[in-house]
Amino acid sequence: MGQGHEHRPGDVAPGMVVLCATRELPGGLQWAHLPVDRRLWSEEDLREGFRVRVRRTVGDAAAPIEVVGGS
Repeated sequence: MGQGHEHRPGDVAPGMVVLCATRELPGGLQWAHLPVDRRLWSEEDLREGFRVRVRRTVGDAAAPIEVVGGS
């Protein structure tokens, strides 16, 4: 993550992952976070819905997403 927006796995609550979608704007980086229960994230058929939701929040349907705490 650029421009001072960093993630550390220790920042994520136990049993959760956090999706972070980012968008470059003229004034800097905009981001949106979506906490997701790790059990729900493990369901492949649910993942795209979570991705759509966090991208919608950041305002870019093609925004890159980082999964924090997903390992």
